[in-house]
Amino acid sequence: MQRAELTYGKLNELSKEQGDCFYILDSSAFVDNYYNLLNAFRNYYDDTEIAYSYKTNYLPCLCKIVNENGGCAEIVSEMEWWLTQKIDVTPQKVYYNGPYKKYEFFKEILLKGGNINLDSEYEIDFLKKLANKYPQNIFKVGIRCCADIGQEVSSRFGFDINSGALKNAIEKINAINNISVCGLHIHLPYRDLDSFQKRVLKLEEILRDYPDYKWKYISMGGGYMGRIDETLSKEFDFIPPTYNDYAKIVAGAIKEMFPDKDNYPKLIIEPGSALVADTMKLVTRVVDIKKSRDRYIATLTGSTYNMNPSVKNVRRTIKVYSDENNCIAKEGEVLSTNISETDKYENLDMAGYTCIEGDYLYKGYSGNLKRGDFVVFNNVGSYSIVMKPPFILPDVAVVDMAEDFKAQKKIQTVDRIFEDAVI
Repeated sequence: MQRAELTYGKLNELSKEQGDCFYILDSSAFVDNYYNLLNAFRNYYDDTEIAYSYKTNYLPCLCKIVNENGGCAEIVSEMEWWLTQKIDVTPQKVYYNGPYKKYEFFKEILLKGGNINLDSEYEIDFLKKLANKYPQNIFKVGIRCCADIGQEVSSRFGFDINSGALKNAIEKINAINNISVCGLHIHLPYRDLDSFQKRVLKLEEILRDYPDYKWKYISMGGGYMGRIDETLSKEFDFIPPTYNDYAKIVAGAIKEMFPDKDNYPKLIIEPGSALVADTMKLVTRVVDIKKSRDRYIATLTGSTYNMNPSVKNVRRTIKVYSDENNCIAKEGEVLSTNISETDKYENLDMAGYTCIEGDYLYKGYSGNLKRGDFVVFNNVGSYSIVMKPPFILPDVAVVDMAEDFKAQKKIQTVDRIFEDAVI
């Protein structure tokens, strides 16, 4: 599918309907990422499934794409479970993770045939209660492994491997008459290849203790990087891996661990950023440019809270769209001779609309800029719309350029923010 081209004129047209700050989604890029990642893993291990991480970006249109293309859902809350039911995801394709689970919800998922990866001891108590109440049912669950791969701070999730907590938990669960452990789940928040190699070694360590065990699935979690351009790749202290790089280490290792097809577990991967990060852009407009001491600061209609606010050390790539001859300027480029010398800046900082001093979307911009220009930030699809609170202003719209700029999320209204408040 040919992707629409963004111009100042198009952005200006959209802003009249959507406001001066909004997201642009490219759902066709999301589909491409889904199949490119899935095929990379299936080239090494054919029984691989993607369980898309809803918490990363739960736009219903994206979750529906995964479901309609045979994928699964990785969820961590009742809210996300509600969405899976709303878009007709089969419960058997849901994998429920997370440290905080409520009994009634826990029970509902298991009774409907969904998959749960236990995180803590209290969930074993849930299982005992469930087993007593439904003795005629056979339940199978997964369990999250707390893997020490030499990281500075140990993970707070899952059952510790080294202390024996994991082995003890598996024994406790398997001792319950109608419940057994059928899956292993390992997830860590590191994206470099070395960390994946180390978690594969931890998995091998666990499996050595269960040489004849029949596993239904092995979930290697998420943490995979998506497509990024050369400029953004320089922001990382390691070479960003490709889909194939991850697949060779993870799926290749699973293939070696389970050479017997009769004993093949399903390999589950839980990507979020790898699928969605590069599929969204944040469109902002320049409100004003001022000088403070020896630096220039542009105020934009967006904020760091419209991007992933937890990522402060990565400078995303940008494009500036100016109305001068409808030109498009990348950082450092001068594309119009009509731009005056006063519109050229060196080392300009771009700040957000909030009243927080540290709200800077971009620092060190050099190039053309003036009031009314659009500044578009790339790679904002990951943990952006899901972490944005209605702080100072309501949330903004999402339009899909692959669907003729159809609104996939409407502008949040003030009355929606306060509808549950007692006034």
